Amino acid sequence: MKKVLLLSLSLVLGFSAFAQQRVAKNDVRSAQASAQKVLVGKDAPVASSAQFAPQTAKSVVVNRYQDVLEYAETMLTYYDLQSNQFVANRMYQLPDGSVAVTATMSHENNQTASDRGTGYNFYREGEWQDEPEERVEPFKTGWPSIAQWGENGEILLSHGGGHMQCFTREVAGEGEWVNMGPLPDYPEGYPYNEYPTWPRVITCGDNHNVIIAVAALQHSISSDESDVRTVMFRSEDAINWTVSYSLLEEYGYETGAFSADDYALAANGHTVAILYSGCLTNSVWMFKSTDDGLTWNTTKVWEDPYEGADWDDMDFWFEDTLFKPMNGSIVVDKDNIVHVALNVFEMARLEGQDPGYYTHWSGRQVDGIIYWNDTQGPLTDTNHDEYIGTVYEEHFATPHQAHAARLWWPVPDDPGYVHMIPDSTKWIGFIPMYEGISWENGKYYSGNDYSHKFYGASGHPALAVDPHGNLACAYSTPCTKQENETDPYYKRHIYVSYRNVDKGYWEQIVDDITDPEEIFELSGSENTFTMSAPNSVNPGEYWFGFQSDQEVGFYWGSNASQTSGTDNGISVVKVIADPDMVSVPESTEAVDVIYGIYPNPATDYVIVKSAMDAEANISIFNLVGQCVKSFSKSLKLGENAISIDLQSGIYFCNIEANGFTKTIKFVVK
Repeated sequence: MKKVLLLSLSLVLGFSAFAQQRVAKNDVRSAQASAQKVLVGKDAPVASSAQFAPQTAKSVVVNRYQDVLEYAETMLTYYDLQSNQFVANRMYQLPDGSVAVTATMSHENNQTASDRGTGYNFYREGEWQDEPEERVEPFKTGWPSIAQWGENGEILLSHGGGHMQCFTREVAGEGEWVNMGPLPDYPEGYPYNEYPTWPRVITCGDNHNVIIAVAALQHSISSDESDVRTVMFRSEDAINWTVSYSLLEEYGYETGAFSADDYALAANGHTVAILYSGCLTNSVWMFKSTDDGLTWNTTKVWEDPYEGADWDDMDFWFEDTLFKPMNGSIVVDKDNIVHVALNVFEMARLEGQDPGYYTHWSGRQVDGIIYWNDTQGPLTDTNHDEYIGTVYEEHFATPHQAHAARLWWPVPDDPGYVHMIPDSTKWIGFIPMYEGISWENGKYYSGNDYSHKFYGASGHPALAVDPHGNLACAYSTPCTKQENETDPYYKRHIYVSYRNVDKGYWEQIVDDITDPEEIFELSGSENTFTMSAPNSVNPGEYWFGFQSDQEVGFYWGSNASQTSGTDNGISVVKVIADPDMVSVPESTEAVDVIYGIYPNPATDYVIVKSAMDAEANISIFNLVGQCVKSFSKSLKLGENAISIDLQSGIYFCNIEANGFTKTIKFVVK
């Protein structure tokens, strides 16, 4: 109990000191003032401004990697629109540590992209395959989604060829992809002749033998009206599928509330979870099944206080602003707890605006990635009661729930200014603040092609969970630490925060995994569309991917700013968390301590993968049982290189660590 009380007190003191820092009013700089007057699919600029009180950085980004950051550019693409909202279910990791990554790929530098399809690459035993030159599918497709299939295989879904398509391989990373044929186009009784698009896929069950997928049906009724519904698929053989409208239908979301790319899936064992967010005018929902998708429970992660309002009604408006979660990420841990990360933006329906329109702000004063898990209740305002009643009740009449996802709060004794309250049990990250570096509005790129992909300044969070429940979250956000002072914009970097399962709060903005000092290829690059392998196999080890090029903005999309295509690299980085940010049970059994060795076959060395720091006795035996090598070694969490110097043949490596023994067969060539 004492430990818990001391920890809680230290957090309160830390947050209070950060939140209450004051600055003189003439030192306050204007925050990003980009407001968008938005109707779904359309926008026009609106003048607006906000103020914020600069804060001392709570945490300084530390680059711990030096020469050991494992980085790879896995493929190139001119097609740079990887998603409309979520970047979900694009990577996975097998139990042996192998990693697969996909992206929407085209090598044509034009708006036709007739060769567009799934770009795929695979990592095994320390090496990536050659970068792909052609798509996986034999016809034009888009928006791939991939998962483990069976013990060693993989399954890929994408839309194209007039249907949603399914491809499988019995062994991941090897052999030809088999086209299993199209999925059903729509549920019985669907009134239109459309096929599902923008799929997400996940597998669950004892051996990843149950497939769950979500997609969208989109039918255009007129130039300003459409019928959009999300649908669910389930199969146990990748051939026979059941298709139904999504669980949202039971809650009155018959059409239009959630569109393509407004969803993400996660699984662990028999537990499956689906996250629906990204809707401009409704709540955030999570559906969870513990029986491989046969039955579901429902949680409203965040409740929109204006849910059900008619935005076309001229009498409906609110002068207070709504801090709304948008795109996000979801994972399921070993205890079947569902974890969610969401980015936040600010919106309002102001008096006199045309029907269906609202005003949208993006920038530092509304920035943040918010966290939730299903052991908690819905996101609420309860952490900031001292502000509710002192500020809002004097000025606004809207429900307090409008501020449940608010990071930057008004300074109580200085109306018109805001400062940050970064409760690290609730907030994962935000635009990092570097000592001695000020925020400059003009260097924040807020083009229309970005505003509809990020909404908030920080966006595209990507969660990953290790075998013990430790979390990492990577996200894309502007970097104010500019190497090139003549660069007109802050380039986006990928930052990572960590959550030790035993501590219950986030170590915010610990690593910049795109720092040009560490990775030359990313020097001066713009990094977006963050993704992750959601369930990692080694404690404290996480795999993240992202898209990089040298120009801000996109070439593809309805609001694209780039006038021609550029080479976009789809990069993957393996991140090792600081040991203080990882909890590993002391009683871990041997099967959890030593994950394996590679390469296999080996030559003059092997890499032993350990789940924790441990003193180990290592013995190597030949086929007739003779001990040919024996020694002690202090293993570190992660990968440990061991020189073997053995003749060609078959051997058995016996490792005693943490009171347990594990024997692994390997070949020396």
